[in-house]
Amino acid sequence: MIVGRIIGGLFLIVAAIALLRDALDFYDTRQIALLSSDQLWYSFAPSSFESSRLWGETSLPILWDPIITTLLSAPTFLAAAVIGILFLLGSRKPRRRRRRPA
Repeated sequence: MIVGRIIGGLFLIVAAIALLRDALDFYDTRQIALLSSDQLWYSFAPSSFESSRLWGETSLPILWDPIITTLLSAPTFLAAAVIGILFLLGSRKPRRRRRRPA
């Protein structure tokens, strides 16, 4: 459970950093230009992005084009925030039931 919370917290930190980057870019240019997840991935590891893209297009063509490309084109801050929230919700402690007095 703690690992899921740590991963969720890290994703939320990444989301905040990406949102800050987008806000600073807006401040400089006065134009909204949100960094997409595929742009971020390509800027850090272009060979990994290209090999994953080729594998997805050949192995999973039905899933790649409509679904995965849509997810990758989402803004980085939004994708990271959703993943972080899902990790936090999935790793929360179960509620204790109150026992009723007999």
